[in-house]
Amino acid sequence: MGYLKIIVAILIWSSLGIFIRKIELPNECIIFYSALIAGVIQLISLLVSGLLKEERQKNADPRSAFFLVLSPLCFIANTMLFYFAFRNTTIANAVLTHYTAPIFVAIMAPLLLKEKIKGTTWLAITFSSLGLWFILGSDNPFSSMTEGSRESLGIIAGAMSGLGYAFLILTVKRIASVYSSLFIIFIQNSITTLILLPFIFDVTMPSQALPYLLIMGIFHSTIAPVLYVQGFRSVKANEAAVLGYFEPVGAIILAFIFLHEVPGIEALLGGALILYSGYMIIKKRLENG
Repeated sequence: MGYLKIIVAILIWSSLGIFIRKIELPNECIIFYSALIAGVIQLISLLVSGLLKEERQKNADPRSAFFLVLSPLCFIANTMLFYFAFRNTTIANAVLTHYTAPIFVAIMAPLLLKEKIKGTTWLAITFSSLGLWFILGSDNPFSSMTEGSRESLGIIAGAMSGLGYAFLILTVKRIASVYSSLFIIFIQNSITTLILLPFIFDVTMPSQALPYLLIMGIFHSTIAPVLYVQGFRSVKANEAAVLGYFEPVGAIILAFIFLHEVPGIEALLGGALILYSGYMIIKKRLENG
């Protein structure tokens, strides 16, 4: 069930681009309002279920508390850098550089989580990277580095967002067995809201943006993260990073449904490679019990 929860969460997130296109607000405002809406929903759920009281009574070690606070900082860094990349370079460059995350996870997981990297994981990462390359149809994603500082900054931001996402994966993994998933996401959204609060005072929110922000708060910032954190209880960090490649597959399908964008042969081949890499991880996990 852990794999299924992570895949569902990732597919929900794959629709994020459609909503971003509909909301005419700065990136920090979009993140703030979706986090605020999600935080209120999560607080009510915690109070009604009694989970908030249970979490407050836990005697978690200081290290777990540290990672609980670090998680939203990684989330903000990842999201802001990723959105910056979308605004300053091509989507292909932004997405491809963002998906350096599995490489960062593979490097850091043995040091931070003491996880052993299996040959199957490396092979799956290779297939996933090749599949994403086909989907983006990019022969040389770094060829535009000389076309101007704005383009270069976008590409660098995309890669750094991959690093931020890798840290987010690893920090959540460290506390997924200590705190409930709903509490982790609530703390993440609460701290995110507080940090971004000063940036929204001079920005007027258009009324047509509210329905999209509500949907984002419920689905993208509550349901998807809760499923994702729950999945971490039985899925390794490296495996979760590889399963993250389902996101571009979901984005292609949604673009076809809502924007009538028909993927080419390269995109279909890339999607097949990504799906196969996820199958490899799940199959190996099931064989090992």
